[in-house]
Amino acid sequence: MTRINVVIPTYNESQDLPHLIREIEGGLKEHHCIIFVDDNSPDGTANMARKLNETYGNIKVLQRSGKLGIGSAIVDGLKIALEEKDCEIIITMDGDLSHNPQEIPTLLKAAENDVDLVQGSRYIEGGEILGWSRTRYLMSALANWVCRHILHTEMNENTTYFRAYSPRLAEILIRDVPRLGFEFAIGSILVAKDNNLKIVEVPITFTERVHGESKLRVKDVYRWWGYVLKTFFKRNVAHVFKVKR
Repeated sequence: MTRINVVIPTYNESQDLPHLIREIEGGLKEHHCIIFVDDNSPDGTANMARKLNETYGNIKVLQRSGKLGIGSAIVDGLKIALEEKDCEIIITMDGDLSHNPQEIPTLLKAAENDVDLVQGSRYIEGGEILGWSRTRYLMSALANWVCRHILHTEMNENTTYFRAYSPRLAEILIRDVPRLGFEFAIGSILVAKDNNLKIVEVPITFTERVHGESKLRVKDVYRWWGYVLKTFFKRNVAHVFKVKR
């Protein structure tokens, strides 16, 4: 029985995995499964995860053919999680220790009241960001402002993947959301809202990674903004036509 499943997309995070797993195991007392979806990391992240499973016995590894995008990695992880017997909640988080495993119980607690999406938030009271430059903070704050006010997500946090999903929402996302990159963060929120599912935000502390480099590339930023503009146009045009009818 694996009521709790933790999905972690990875790329070049072999140095962080031993500490990450220790922290998860230390904070989660209930039986759980940890699912790594690795995009064929050249540093041997997938092999490290398999080695750790020899110690812990509750780790699954999906090694994909290359960098296929964080959104599609999460979708693949959700599919594996739903195959686990008695899956009741799915946590997603980064593998670079930017998300604190000790805060997983906070997400689980918030998910108890029939909540379909618990979003860990850096931008509500109690939330915090450590180790970022002012420029990076402003870029992130702008992106989240756009999501909240232009795409009308009504969320303070829209761009980080420290979340808890209900199986109901996971099934909808697998069915309805395209296999996206970083845009998946917004798309999944909009799908939850469109299906009138319950969403809450809880404060988290986000810490800049110590090892390796960010997965976010320049082309990912352009693609993200393109997705925002396309989604804004599509949803607003659809609304206009709906009103006219």
